[in-house]
Amino acid sequence: MVGPDAPDNESLRLELQQALGTYQHWVTVLTQVNGFITAADVALISYGFAQRLAAILLVASGAPMLILTMYILVGSIASPLVSLVLRIERKLQIREDSLGATYVHTYFRSMTPTLGSRIEDLSDEEVHQLNLKWEKLWGPIPIILYAATVVQAGLFVLSLTVFHYRFM
Repeated sequence: MVGPDAPDNESLRLELQQALGTYQHWVTVLTQVNGFITAADVALISYGFAQRLAAILLVASGAPMLILTMYILVGSIASPLVSLVLRIERKLQIREDSLGATYVHTYFRSMTPTLGSRIEDLSDEEVHQLNLKWEKLWGPIPIILYAATVVQAGLFVLSLTVFHYRFM
């Protein structure tokens, strides 16, 4: 018999749907913002080369850091959502085709060695204690963004010293 304050499966399914929708929304926001910032970066670099202005190249070199900031912000929002999805799926006894487990394997690659086993095989208590962390500062994506910043700052320095672009 179910206790009077225990949620029924329908409310858990609704919560799961809302958590998955919110996760999808934030990943979509990240994709859109990154696309906009990348387009603006390309436009600034093109304009800087066309007008031979080094200051525009300096401004453009900040774009990868804006992308990194959004990546960290969305990651800090998405991590608890994936943990919530995993816990709700456990309550609904969804283990075999778990979207939460798919998200962990896809977006939290650094967690895979520390789990020791498949996330589907973990007990309910182990899933509840699972501390998901988005790859913040030293994952592959942040390292690529650091390199992009260094390359663009290098273009700024080269444009001033080698190609003699004017600063303003």
